[in-house]
Formats: sequence, structure tokens, C-alpha cells
Amino acid sequence: MTIRNIFLLLCVIELFLTPAWAGPVSLDAGQVATLRELIKQNDEAAGLYRQQYKIAASALNDDPDPVRVLVGEGKLNSDPDKIKSDTALHDMQKANALAWVWLVGQDDRFAQKGSEFILAWARVNKPDGDPINETKLEPLIVAYDVLRPRFTPQDRALVDAWLENRANMLWNDPRHRTENWQSHRLKIVGMVATVTDDEQLWMAVEQGFKRQMSLSFLPGGASTDFGLRDAMHYHLYSVLPLVTLACVAHQRRHDWYNYQAPSGVSLRSAVEFVEPYALGKKTHVEFAHSKVSFDKVRAAAGEKEYSEHIWSSCESGPMFSEASCVDPGVRDIAVKVWCGVRHRQFVDWNSVLNSVRRGN
Repeated sequence: MTIRNIFLLLCVIELFLTPAWAGPVSLDAGQVATLRELIKQNDEAAGLYRQQYKIAASALNDDPDPVRVLVGEGKLNSDPDKIKSDTALHDMQKANALAWVWLVGQDDRFAQKGSEFILAWARVNKPDGDPINETKLEPLIVAYDVLRPRFTPQDRALVDAWLENRANMLWNDPRHRTENWQSHRLKIVGMVATVTDDEQLWMAVEQGFKRQMSLSFLPGGASTDFGLRDAMHYHLYSVLPLVTLACVAHQRRHDWYNYQAPSGVSLRSAVEFVEPYALGKKTHVEFAHSKVSFDKVRAAAGEKEYSEHIWSSCESGPMFSEASCVDPGVRDIAVKVWCGVRHRQFVDWNSVLNSVRRGN
């Protein structure tokens, strides 16, 4: 057998022996098996999986539609570049569904198509250092975490470099190092550090998380964003990415959810701050006293979600669903406040995954 043939054989063996999971951002080996069994045994989980399958099956016939630079932050919904980016971002849901459906069912068609979407974005899209734009790549990063072991060494190096460049630009960008910008920066950089196994970057994110809790949250759990924008919407926008990051830390066997800053505030207390509003014990008029002029610009442009209105508790559903990965007590709150169809246990696909990550 020639050296070339031996090399090819080893590559094939590596492909088939590589586990169908990539680590902390997605699921470990035991959790993958638990997920498959849960889908078999639980009708609600199975129904949410079928939704993912429908998206993935449809995406098999689609071509990736990456944009060179994502546009969104600071733009009105009518902005043509934002519209173009929002259309391209449909790829995120497609890639994510393709990855999860492959992981559950092991049909290579879904892995191949998911990899095609990821590579298309890695070859075309460039970072701009704006975490409000970059945060929208989260589903693609998760998809890559699932599918990464199946990539050839060359393609893996390409995507790793794309993500590392993005993380470094985000981390070094001097703009807005507090409030929701920093929350989204920490989330994306932490996810990239985990996927690419960059321990030094992860340690920097850990210190950044602690600093963020000190600078951007008050002792009672309210975010400084809540005070600045007078909007529960922006409190959630500051908290949710940190909860996602805490879920990644949980997979790495770290408890960031209960970490207390010197002031006594924790991510748990920031989540608990929302509970009385979510459960109808308190109400809040959104944006009534916002100090940010762009909120008024958006309201004047007809973007009603930025005009004064009574906050709807169902907006908190995704945060409680995400927090269930580290806090089983909030799963019932997610079920109570979730918009639309009533649920018994699982409100979305992420709540299914978080049940597996949590271990119950």
C-alpha cells in the first residue's frame, strides 16, 4: 500500500471514529444519547424535533446566502442594507437545524449541507467588531460546534481562523465595553474560545464576565441598561447573552450563574429581577423615560416596539428557557409566559437541549 493510500485510509478512519459531538457549546457524548432517547420517549420533545427536521429538510434544497458584512446595529428596519442582512440571516436557522438533525438522525445529507452553509459564510463574511451585529452568528457557531469533527483539516482550519479573527476583532474593539454591547461581545467570544479550544481567550472572557457583572448590574439585579433605556426589553437584551454564556460555562463545569460580584449581584439575581414582571405582579411601561435618542428615532419611524407601551411578559420566555440549563426552577416560568401555543414542559428546541444539559 502506498503512503498516499495509507494517508487516505487514516483520514477515513478518523472521520468515522470521530464522535458525533464537539463539546461544551453543543452536547457531550452522554448527552447526545440522552437527547435521542428523550425524543423517542417525550411527545413534546419529539414535536419540537420535527419542527427542526422540517427546517433542515427544506434547507437541503437551498443555497447559502452569505453577506460580506452584517448590518443592523443603529439602523432602521427600512434600511436596505439591514433588510439584505436580515434576509441572509435566515441561513443561521437553516445551518443550526441541519446540524441538530444530523446529530440526532445521523443522515449524512444534513451534515454535508450544514457544512456547506458554514463554509460559505466563512469564505464570504467579514467581521466588523460590532457585537450587536456579530451576535446574530450564534446559531452558526453552534452548528459548527456540532459538525466540526466532520470537517476536513483544511476546512476546519479555514473556519477556525474565520471565527478566531472575528473573536479577536470583537475583543479588541474599544466601543461600549459595558451594558448590552459587552454582554453580546462576551457571549460570542466565549463561544468561539470554546469551539476552537482557546483556553487563554476563555480565561479572558471569564474575567470579562466578572467585570461585566460589577459594572453593568445593580445590587438588586437590575441592569444599567434598564435604567438607561427604561425598558425591560433592554434588560433582557443585556441578560440573555450572559445566560447563554453561563450555559457554555456550565458545560465546562463552571458555575457562572451563581457567581456574585462584590456588590452582591449575580446573573441569577438579574434573571430573578424579571420574575415579578413576568408573572404579572408588577407592570412596566417600556421606553417612557429612555435617555437614548435612537429609541425616539425608531419610535417616530413607526417601529412600535420602541414607543411607549405596557411590556408583554411573554417577551421574557426565551430568557427563562435559556436559563433552565442552569436553573431548573425557571422552566415552569418559561412555560407560563411563553407566547402562542401552550406547552407542558418544553417551549422550544433550546429548552429540550437545556433539559439534557441539566440532566433532567
